[in-house]
Amino acid sequence: MSTRFPQERRDYIVKKLKSEGKIRVSELSALFEVSSETIRKDLKYLEKMGIAKKGYGGAVISNERLEPSFNEKTIKSRNEKEKIARATADFIEDGTILLMDAGSTVFTLASMLGLKKELSVFTNAPKTAQILDDYKIKTYLLGGELRSNSNALVGGWAIRALSDIKADIAIIGTSGFEGREGPCVENFAEDEIKKAMIKSANKVIVIGDSNKAHYSSMIKFCNWEDVDVFITDDALPKEVQEEINSKTKLIIV
Repeated sequence: MSTRFPQERRDYIVKKLKSEGKIRVSELSALFEVSSETIRKDLKYLEKMGIAKKGYGGAVISNERLEPSFNEKTIKSRNEKEKIARATADFIEDGTILLMDAGSTVFTLASMLGLKKELSVFTNAPKTAQILDDYKIKTYLLGGELRSNSNALVGGWAIRALSDIKADIAIIGTSGFEGREGPCVENFAEDEIKKAMIKSANKVIVIGDSNKAHYSSMIKFCNWEDVDVFITDDALPKEVQEEINSKTKLIIV
């Protein structure tokens, strides 16, 4: 993919960051048949624009404008999300009080709770709340400012409400955790919600497909030791499985 035009390279880099969350200088240099210094100049330009955050040997996404839409997140790895959601549903007994965040796999779980009885669910995700209400599940929607990219209501209203709640289980998604000591999210507003949910629950279940092991999100919202169960699919690399399993209960589906 040789190209002399900087904008073509930069457009490709932006798409790569959006889909994978990171890029490496060496890979781009070989792909475009240009020097590493040329790629670093591209990354410096994108960093100045607030799109990329340079690091050793490459860069990661740094701007919420490039965060995939909620629909994109829901469609990606759909089969894996469904398997994870089914396994998560097994932890939910009739009469459980649940906290459910705005994760796309958590959204998938909502459609599998229709046969559960006497659930009470608190969520900051309008689309998740709608599905639960369709199943006649008692649902409480936490208020706040809407982040459309993640279908999440965030801010002080939701956090104050969560401080008054004591739930049986918090079910929380993650945007990625490559090279981190716990699950992460892409922005501070949702980081605060996830932390508040963890504090308000007796048990914490984090769910996410194995692709998250290859994505570096910006903010760690807890350590693996703070998680009671992590549920993911069987494509999670063995070395990552071993690391997480040494810190929390890991379920592979």
